[in-house]
Amino acid sequence: MLYCRFASYNKIIYKDKELMRMPSYRFMFFLGVFDIAQCFPHFVTGIFTVKQTVFYPGLAKAMGVIATPCYVAYAVLTIFLSFNRLVQLSSPTLDKYFFGGQRWMIWIGMASGFWIAFMLALASPWATIRYIPDWYSWDYDYELVGSKYVQRVEMFIEVGGIFVSAFFYALIVYRLVKTKKRFLISKSYNAEIKVLIQATVITVYCTVLNVLWHNYSWMLPLNLWSYTALNFMWILNSGVYPIIYFIVNKALRDRIGVKRSNTNVLGAVSVFQHKTRIMERTGTTTGHTIFVVA
Repeated sequence: MLYCRFASYNKIIYKDKELMRMPSYRFMFFLGVFDIAQCFPHFVTGIFTVKQTVFYPGLAKAMGVIATPCYVAYAVLTIFLSFNRLVQLSSPTLDKYFFGGQRWMIWIGMASGFWIAFMLALASPWATIRYIPDWYSWDYDYELVGSKYVQRVEMFIEVGGIFVSAFFYALIVYRLVKTKKRFLISKSYNAEIKVLIQATVITVYCTVLNVLWHNYSWMLPLNLWSYTALNFMWILNSGVYPIIYFIVNKALRDRIGVKRSNTNVLGAVSVFQHKTRIMERTGTTTGHTIFVVA
């Protein structure tokens, strides 16, 4: 369900030329790509949980190779997004320097670099993160010499990135408050507020998830419920972005509403036409021609 909803929202962003001109929405689009990619291993591990087996150890390892690198790239992109929002608000010159033209692709390339590096590390025989059905959760295989190093780098990126993003967002809030006090309220200001809300909610959720995930041993009781809750927080992370994007974007809600209305109308017309053809075959039509104007 999350996959279908997220794919639908990402498709709308991709097809909207106005939104895709903004580097911030390009970052959000790729956030969606990495989130969608995480939905697949979460679906497979759901089967692992129901069956209480991973079927084959290599399959469990493969799910970790997909899920964790995608989340690391997602975390890196949230940092880049917060930096983008700050630069765009602060200086058009710096915004053009860092994100003008095709330079936004460099940032996507860097995030993809982290993704590839973690995929290679976790695909190697020296490090593994795998799903454990008995715990309803994930954990690194610390019997492998490289696992602890991969886990520490992941923790540094995900938890350390929290402080970087928090610093950027503090400056963003200051700039927005300062702008409002100068009575420079405009459509662009309102648009910035919407993007800020989306980015902040994503970052706050990731903050809670990352801190608990990497420090659960001394922050949570060590039982099955804690492991399960953390796993579900990771799964639900894929739903945070599309939900908040849907809430703050009236244009998106209108488009989805229009799309559903058109689908319902077309469905009703199809049924009507089908019934009319049946009546024609049985000779029960009135002889009148009915035109349907869409």
